Amino acid sequence: MTLRPRIAIVTGSGLELGGLLDRPVWEKPFSAFEHCSPAQVAGHPGTFAAGECAGVPLILQRGRRHIYEGIGFDELTAPVRALAAMGVECVVFTNAAGGLLPELEPGHLLAVERVITWPCRRWPEQPGELLPDWLVPACDATGVYAWVHGPSYETRAEIGALRSMGAGAVGMSTAPEMAAAHRLGLRTAVVSCITNTCCRVQRLTHDHVLATARDASARLCALLRNALPDFR
Repeated sequence: MTLRPRIAIVTGSGLELGGLLDRPVWEKPFSAFEHCSPAQVAGHPGTFAAGECAGVPLILQRGRRHIYEGIGFDELTAPVRALAAMGVECVVFTNAAGGLLPELEPGHLLAVERVITWPCRRWPEQPGELLPDWLVPACDATGVYAWVHGPSYETRAEIGALRSMGAGAVGMSTAPEMAAAHRLGLRTAVVSCITNTCCRVQRLTHDHVLATARDASARLCALLRNALPDFR
């Protein structure tokens, strides 16, 4: 089977979206593609998988790299360039995020209408905001996602500052990749899986984030399966 994918989905921490591929064709590690380095963080398998979802050719990027891993912008965004080289035109970025608003509970899915970046210059030509080209329907809420470099959970002061910037969710990925995608002329959409709330005092671990993301994966798969045919 010759696959000509038009759409790609990038999975966030702990999200297991392999169920989208009705007809798997191949799966290869990041390292099989030019300039792409292996994933290092738990919950990020670090592979590309190709197949069909309801008849739509699809590439699933299972995991990603992060700036907090000590890599540069070019290395971090190499998978985006690999997707473009495969013929991808539209990318849905998913991520695990902390909910900054009381109504966003763990397991909720947020359709992101705007991405803002923490005002510290950690990658070249960092924009203040990025606008997705498509708003994924049928999510629990819509709102603004804030990118921070991490790797840490936010302090009370940082939570207050992010809320004052209009953010409803916060995470450590997506913005650099989205900026690279826009430079390449790719259309984008973003869905955040809320894996923890920032509105209550609690002890958080990465294992907690992964578990919540796994629990939400089946619902996110179903939502994306219904939505993808309309992503143009």
